Amino acid sequence: AAAAPDILSFGDPARGKALYHEKCAACHASQFGDDGSSIFTRGKRRIHTPAALLAQVQRCNQSTGAGLTPEDEQSVAAWLNRRYYKFK
Repeated sequence: AAAAPDILSFGDPARGKALYHEKCAACHASQFGDDGSSIFTRGKRRIHTPAALLAQVQRCNQSTGAGLTPEDEQSVAAWLNRRYYKFK
């Protein structure tokens, strides 16, 4: 388990923030209201590990056709972790 957070160390959180706002935020806002961040702050989160966070970003990218590269996915996951999840 100690190596799991390394999954997110390959991403660039600053780039991930920009990509999230460009490619993801509008969909989250339409589904969850307001700015869409409630999906990350709700009490019963589905994401409990860095690997699950990256996998969810990958699923969203594929299902929406957002066009993120694997490096972009890692960057979005790294930013989400820094902003909301705070996995060590």
